[in-house]
Amino acid sequence: MNFYFRLQFRMLNRQIKDFGLRPLWGWLLGSAGFFLFSWLLFSKTSAAIYLYVLLAAASLVQLGNGKRTDFLKITFPERSLRSIRMGENVFAVIPFVLFLLYRKQVLPALLLLPGALLLSLIRHSANINTTVPTPFGKKPFEFLTGFRQSLLFIFAAYLLTGIGIFVNNFHLGLFGSGVVLLLVLSFYTKPEPLFYLWNFSFTPGKFLKKKVSTAMGHTTILTGIPFAAMLIAYPEKWWMITGILLLGYGYVALIILIKYTAYPDEIPLVPLLIFSASIFFPPLLLGLIPLFYSRSVNRLATYLS
Repeated sequence: MNFYFRLQFRMLNRQIKDFGLRPLWGWLLGSAGFFLFSWLLFSKTSAAIYLYVLLAAASLVQLGNGKRTDFLKITFPERSLRSIRMGENVFAVIPFVLFLLYRKQVLPALLLLPGALLLSLIRHSANINTTVPTPFGKKPFEFLTGFRQSLLFIFAAYLLTGIGIFVNNFHLGLFGSGVVLLLVLSFYTKPEPLFYLWNFSFTPGKFLKKKVSTAMGHTTILTGIPFAAMLIAYPEKWWMITGILLLGYGYVALIILIKYTAYPDEIPLVPLLIFSASIFFPPLLLGLIPLFYSRSVNRLATYLS
């Protein structure tokens, strides 16, 4: 078990070095970025506690996905596997717990730890992928897999939007709609296999434009219900609802470009921190989109002609 955690630590340090930073600076910047993200989140919205707990839960669900658990089962004996999963989940929620305690949110902080231990015993099967029909099958990869893996979270976000409208709580309804956008962003954090890329006979620029246009259409399908419901319920606040949706489109485009700056590897920590910073200062999109577009074109030139 100790070997496993040392290996994971070394892999993280390797990713930081690949980005051009010393590991110590990477950890310091990552910690500072997480604190800044958390502080801005709680200062910007009254629904921050719900979003914060949802983010913590999403990270735990990702750690317990079926394919990853199957790999660990093959590699480690059952007893070590339980210890590894418990350790991973505890490490994953510690930053959330510490910040919640800093904000004097004692009850959510205390509930996260036993929740993390409980989720470590659960294998989140991916069998749902073969049974749930989707409108995204003609254009894989991200929405097809992301929708099926996040189906319960999507329904929960829809339900939250409906509850907000029912109790006449605009901010709760808008939060539920925003969660759908956050789930869409999570679809693009994993690179697809190379054979998906080779299906396209495009130049890098045309490929990226195709990916972004497809993402815009699929995002519209997935967010249409909650945002349309909010517009019907609160027509006088159309400007805020529409503004959030348009910003969501911008962030979807940005995360796609960031994804392909690292392809076929996963997105490093620093670009994710830059992306998080742009959420709280949207004007950054004007500079980040062309910057990462240029970088992703250069990266994809190796795989597309």
